[in-house]
Amino acid sequence: LMTDGDHGLPRWLVFVGAALRHPLPLLFSPLPWRWSERTMISLVMQSRDNSLTLVRRRGLFGRCRLTSTRGHGQPNPTWIPAGNDATRRIAKHVDGFPGGTLPEVLDIPMTAHILGGAPIGDSPANGVIDPYHRIFGYDGLHVVDGAAVAANLGVNPSLTITALAERAISLWPNKGEPDQRPPAGSRYKRIPPVRPLYPVVPEHAPAAYTVGLSKGPERRRD
Repeated sequence: LMTDGDHGLPRWLVFVGAALRHPLPLLFSPLPWRWSERTMISLVMQSRDNSLTLVRRRGLFGRCRLTSTRGHGQPNPTWIPAGNDATRRIAKHVDGFPGGTLPEVLDIPMTAHILGGAPIGDSPANGVIDPYHRIFGYDGLHVVDGAAVAANLGVNPSLTITALAERAISLWPNKGEPDQRPPAGSRYKRIPPVRPLYPVVPEHAPAAYTVGLSKGPERRRD
């Protein structure tokens, strides 16, 4: 059951009150039967300058497990008022019932997109990869996924990750051609994108990638 965090009471107590007022939704909402047909999930992004840190801790029987703890920056919000308000409006519109996640009752927020971990930097002292997504100290190894994102975006990261990957791949040399990128460890230098030998999308197609590409010699395409 959805609970807010501004009642001046412990949140678990607010949850108990909601459970007493709405026992049927509490009992039936977790049931797995046709759950995906009965449920609509709303995601809300927070834009504070904060972070999570992954740590290893001993669990049951001495086994190590990976968990997260607060990193630098502002504390992670335990609830987002605009998100709760939007969810309640959606529920009213579709004749549903607003809900939340169980950890929220204990003021433990949930994240759907863990970013960073291998951010871009100008040296190994402040980053894991260089501006061309090459890992410092490991020639030939690149990171082009969400780990390269260096800050909290405050929005869904899919398009940002796609843009970073597209840019990184556009600077890779074709097989057998010289690498335009400066040697690893050098200062950043802006270079033009490389024209692919066999582009997946033909140049005459509406979605062809031609921005920044200079006209080169015609090449046979398979």
